[in-house]
Amino acid sequence: GMFGDSFYDQKARFSLNCQAIVMPHNLMIIDYALGQPSSVHDAYAFQGTRIFQDPANSLPPHHWIWADSAYLSEMWCAVPFKRPCGGSLTCRQNMYNCYVSKVHTLEVTRDEDLHIAIYWIMCCMILHNMIICFE
Repeated sequence: GMFGDSFYDQKARFSLNCQAIVMPHNLMIIDYALGQPSSVHDAYAFQGTRIFQDPANSLPPHHWIWADSAYLSEMWCAVPFKRPCGGSLTCRQNMYNCYVSKVHTLEVTRDEDLHIAIYWIMCCMILHNMIICFE
């Protein structure tokens, strides 16, 4: 196709990267990065978000986000615990990691659907926020 293998993930499925930042207290989507190929590392795609570029002005005071182990641990970005070399995680660390690992991916099944998928996802995020605001 037009983009070759770049939109195919490690499981040979056509997909694209979507980073959405949702506030847990009101479920509002406050930032996103959409459209990078799935072959792009999540941590690199995250660099396209406003939160990564300017966390102090993007997140309310004393707020933070959860992310997976691909991301850097920051005061505003909590990532899973990594097992120490030759050691193991505590029960609480394993439970924390279980909750953080609930992040999911959205797949695109055909090359022709790429632009439609991007617009569809953007519309869903806008509608999601509108429903929260109006209800």
